[in-house]
Amino acid sequence: MNFLNQALLWGLAAVSLPVVIHLLNRRRFRKVPWAAMRFLKVSVEQNQRRMKLEDWILLLVRCAMIALLAFLMARPVMEGLSGVPGSKVAAAIIVDNSASMGTRENESTRLARAQEAAHAILSGLPGGTSVALAGAFHAHEASNDLALVASRIDEISQTDRHADLQQSLEVAARSLKGQAASVKELYLVTDAHAPEWGNFAALEARLRDIAMGVKVHLVTVGAPIRSNLAISSLRPAATLPSVNQPFRVDVDVTNHGSVSMSAVPVKLLVDGQVEGEPWIINELKPGGSQSATLYASLPSPGYHRVTVMLEGDEMPFDDRRTVVMNAREEVSVLLVDGDPGQEARDSETFFLRHALAPVPEEEQADYPVQPSIVSVSDLGGENLDQHHAVVLANVADVPLGFADRLASYVEAGGGLIIFAGGNLRPESYNTLLHRKHGLLPITFSPDRVVPAEPRRAVPTETNPLELDGDLLAGVVFRDALGLEAGDGEYRPALRYDDGELALVESEYGRGKVFVFNSSADLEWNDFAIRPAFVPFVNRLLGRIIQNRENGLNVEAGQTLRHRASAALAGRPATVYEMRDPEALGYLTTLSEGEGSSVLEFDRADRAGAYQVAIEGEAEPVLFSVRPSERESNPEVLGSQQLERLGASVELFRWDSDSNQGSFGKERKGAELWWPLLLVVIVFAGIEIVLAQWFSRSK
Repeated sequence: MNFLNQALLWGLAAVSLPVVIHLLNRRRFRKVPWAAMRFLKVSVEQNQRRMKLEDWILLLVRCAMIALLAFLMARPVMEGLSGVPGSKVAAAIIVDNSASMGTRENESTRLARAQEAAHAILSGLPGGTSVALAGAFHAHEASNDLALVASRIDEISQTDRHADLQQSLEVAARSLKGQAASVKELYLVTDAHAPEWGNFAALEARLRDIAMGVKVHLVTVGAPIRSNLAISSLRPAATLPSVNQPFRVDVDVTNHGSVSMSAVPVKLLVDGQVEGEPWIINELKPGGSQSATLYASLPSPGYHRVTVMLEGDEMPFDDRRTVVMNAREEVSVLLVDGDPGQEARDSETFFLRHALAPVPEEEQADYPVQPSIVSVSDLGGENLDQHHAVVLANVADVPLGFADRLASYVEAGGGLIIFAGGNLRPESYNTLLHRKHGLLPITFSPDRVVPAEPRRAVPTETNPLELDGDLLAGVVFRDALGLEAGDGEYRPALRYDDGELALVESEYGRGKVFVFNSSADLEWNDFAIRPAFVPFVNRLLGRIIQNRENGLNVEAGQTLRHRASAALAGRPATVYEMRDPEALGYLTTLSEGEGSSVLEFDRADRAGAYQVAIEGEAEPVLFSVRPSERESNPEVLGSQQLERLGASVELFRWDSDSNQGSFGKERKGAELWWPLLLVVIVFAGIEIVLAQWFSRSK
């Protein structure tokens, strides 16, 4: 026998109260000589033995009543019993609603089956049971209203997120820990999707620990599937997204199944409209990936949805993926010229300006990229926020005030490109931009690197700029500054053929930084007159511009944080899921950030495009959510793994023909407060009757 409220067993000490009262009442009498008493003495002595016996009986009955009340309040539980009236049950039900639960089975889904199982579990619980219901990502407060819990089961919605089942189990176990009940039960209803049981040994151990105080049931739904094609990557080319300018979209398609797939069409859509002919993948073997190359253009300025899709299969959530791109009518680039020269062609920025706008002079006014050139002395009056990127070309020293403004500008989402040259003083950059602000992830070596023979530049393995190695092979580099790794994180984008760094890329706040250790003119190389220079410069700018929209493309479950104009701070906004126009929007408010407003949204659980309508703004903001890639693997737990779990938890396989009355039939353990209450009532009645009987006239 156990007690749910063991502390109340101290109430047994109250048994002494009737005894103390009895003793105190005896001490209140004192002897008073009275002549007539001698006539009663004989009668009292004759009845004294009977009266003492009656007092002892009443005392024992009253002590028993108090002892039984103390036991009743301590709530004793007898294991091995069931069906005793008044026994309480505390239950926690977890319904997995991760992406894999959207797998189709006939006309239903795994989530629908899981909801059926949850209703069956609920129907097997006795009335008055406290039930804590949770999805994989959100938990409700425990409730005794089973009708309310049933409605909450129906409201659990499908997500495209990856679930952390161990965290869900921890939350459910904590909710049961605070419950005082004779029986505690935890139900996990899931498809046993293997990726969600990532660290199987740790999860198995935690389930075993929980099962020491709670009856744990693992209810599995769904049947294994053999095939699943998924869009595992969608990458717009590192080019500047301009209106009606074609750009390339690279797509990776992965076969996560165990059977080969052939003639797989990959379609591209812009704002929901199909663009061009689909790309056909002839054959895709199990576990293999293939790339598809598609082309699209954005029809107008502003935000657009670029979607790639496959034909639907049993796991539909990863058959399409969307990114949001912002087509700009004009991109402003500030070129800071550190060596203007005597003539225009001698300027450090001459080739940069023409590479950014590679069109005749008469067409430059209508070209999307608008470079403007300033000298270092004019930087004080320049408003950096008007430009999308700033290029420092062979600038000798970074002015102190400008360094502060530059760091704030990049942190807010701007771009910085640094080209070295003979004028650049490493100590100025290292002191202000590296040590003070951490804007540069590397430092410049104080000594120039002059190789014995000219070097070539080669893309790194990842090749983030997607540069053509053959075009770069013709470029000769005669001079450069050395780059030394600092405290910041960076990614090499180009190396020389001797392994030394040439170009590094890094993030700073919401902005992007590129550092190139050779010159932008012909002083240290012949890059500027080679065919590779124009795509090189435009890829740098394209990466910077696209980086501004990276925050608008998040994974399901991540919090969207998008910076907007400071004037929008405090304005209400409504977020709509575009694929479900009938759904109600989510209300939010743009918060105030440093020099900007911030849109935060943490309810992006479904993949696809979302629209944000900001009060007072004519054009909405778009953002996209991609499904969790970890959910695409269709593997489920094997029989051996389930057998290991069965050593500590109850396993139950749910399907449409399952016996809905089976949950709770084996429930053992009952509270005894109800029988004890009846005994207390009986003893109270006995005490009243005996007190009246014993106090009658003798």
